[in-house]
Amino acid sequence: MTENLVEAKMDIRGFLRFTIKLTKELNINQFHFAKIFIDKTGKRIGIELQKKLEENSYRLLQSHGSNLVYLKGAMTAIGIPVESGTVELSREGKLFVFKGVGKQAKARKTGAWEFFPCRNSSGIPMISLDKRGTLILDKLSISQLDTQANPTVSVEYNPKKKVFTLTFGKKGDINVRTIVSHASVSFMGTLSSNGVALPKESFRTSAVIKGKTLSFGIAKM
Repeated sequence: MTENLVEAKMDIRGFLRFTIKLTKELNINQFHFAKIFIDKTGKRIGIELQKKLEENSYRLLQSHGSNLVYLKGAMTAIGIPVESGTVELSREGKLFVFKGVGKQAKARKTGAWEFFPCRNSSGIPMISLDKRGTLILDKLSISQLDTQANPTVSVEYNPKKKVFTLTFGKKGDINVRTIVSHASVSFMGTLSSNGVALPKESFRTSAVIKGKTLSFGIAKM
């Protein structure tokens, strides 16, 4: 069942704003995060509000009694240009469905929903491992580990649990290259020496940080 709601606005930065009226009617302030889904065929974006943080969640930002969620990345992925204006949302199960502003929102043949993860987790340390064997740590990870002050890492691997544990410090085995938004570690040799194949596609997962150690599992790689 679909219910139309002309209760949102898109700004030129790519933020969707739930109006104060809709926020009050649906008690949106009880939610702090959102999962984003995309339909490439129908050029639609689905927004599922969440109370608890999960991997790849987007953060809902509160502003003057209403809530905003960042959709620019999802819009780029499905080919919708960012245009400010009033937005008509529809409801599809748990999803608020966004189809664009004005003429962008014309009816189209719909397709399957695909999960569109947030690349910068708002509260969970995340790592990614690409097909070349480069390990990437997100901004939250490098902040907690202080990779600027601890620019090297030593690595241990538990083959039974398929878990890597990295210990960061001033004198380690592998150099860590840190820039503002992330840090990278050349991990190809480490994978090879532990009998682990390179991922066929870029692999992204959550990590656990304790002190100056970071652990992540590769069972799902």
